[in-house]
Amino acid sequence: MAAVIYQEARDCDRRLSQYFNSNRSQWVDIVKAMVAARGSCTAHNPKSSAGFFAWDAGITRMRQMFCREGWNALDESGVELIVNHDFRRKVTVMNADKGVCDPLRSPRNRTEKGPMAEKISDLNNQLDLFRRDNPREVRHDIYDLWQLCVFDNGKDVRAELSRPIEFRGGFYIGYSERIWIIRPGEWERIAVEMPAEDDGQDFDITVRRK
Repeated sequence: MAAVIYQEARDCDRRLSQYFNSNRSQWVDIVKAMVAARGSCTAHNPKSSAGFFAWDAGITRMRQMFCREGWNALDESGVELIVNHDFRRKVTVMNADKGVCDPLRSPRNRTEKGPMAEKISDLNNQLDLFRRDNPREVRHDIYDLWQLCVFDNGKDVRAELSRPIEFRGGFYIGYSERIWIIRPGEWERIAVEMPAEDDGQDFDITVRRK
């Protein structure tokens, strides 16, 4: 199934508000934190540090921002995310390849993932089938799970929020919806903008473990 892609700013803003009660600048701020963390690595850091630092900064900043707006931090079998029980949605962060914001390709995780990642796409598929067969009912045991996919090669940065539905060989390869956050060619302008005044450092977060 081909993904529904929201590229135009107006469409993206509408979906971000409808699905997450959020705006684009909030997600851009998370990406900025990830890029800064990746950039802090030196030649002396272990090879995997850049990806870990970026992922860690993304999860942390996302929780600092959204846990004061009705979301909760959650560790679900090792998948770090935020969850909103009113919207029935979860969001996590993923370092991705150059398929991000490419209408001809799908974002793929940069490192191979295990069974829990496959379960995410399976649950989204189950939810789609249920909605198709029961359009007026709500399934309370499964939430939509989205990923903030970020591509950063040191020169170009792109980002999108995507809902995975296909996983194969350790990699996400298909999505039902994709909302573009930082489009091709936008990063150079965004990178020189002043950072947000609120760094979220004084906000305590409780992470539930499942």
